[in-house]
Amino acid sequence: MNYVYQLLIGLVSGLFGAWIAMFFGLRRFYSEKWWEKRAATFIELTDGIYQIKVLQEYYSELNLYRYEGPEEYPDFVELNDEQLREMKLSAARAKSLIKKYSHVGQLLITDSASELLRNYLDEEKRVDYDVHYRGWDTDDAEKHLLSMTNRLFENMLEISRKELKAGK
Repeated sequence: MNYVYQLLIGLVSGLFGAWIAMFFGLRRFYSEKWWEKRAATFIELTDGIYQIKVLQEYYSELNLYRYEGPEEYPDFVELNDEQLREMKLSAARAKSLIKKYSHVGQLLITDSASELLRNYLDEEKRVDYDVHYRGWDTDDAEKHLLSMTNRLFENMLEISRKELKAGK
């Protein structure tokens, strides 16, 4: 009878130890998967914002190039229609990504990052309204949008570094 108790105690303690190990192992696995999803989302979002930034910088430089002339900007290269179409398509995809994560972002990104995206979209709407209905100069509006996008990009990089614990 003593052997049965010893066997039972060994079996129960072994099962309990296995359950504890499995519990913590699964918890760590889910935590790592969640971190990987969050990292992929921040990377995708930051890359999208960068695509918008590149397009806006191109148009800003193109306006300067046309206004001041090629002798002032000898290194500037005008894109052909295919390159420009591809750049616009990337920026459009990025804009839809920003809209998506501004609404459902709290599932994968922080509240502060989602709020940053919502504020950017709201300000962009205000700029669009001011240009179309209040007569704001389009060159000034483009400069303002570029500065907004640069700020968004820098802030998103900062939030990404903090959340993903990445160094500078």
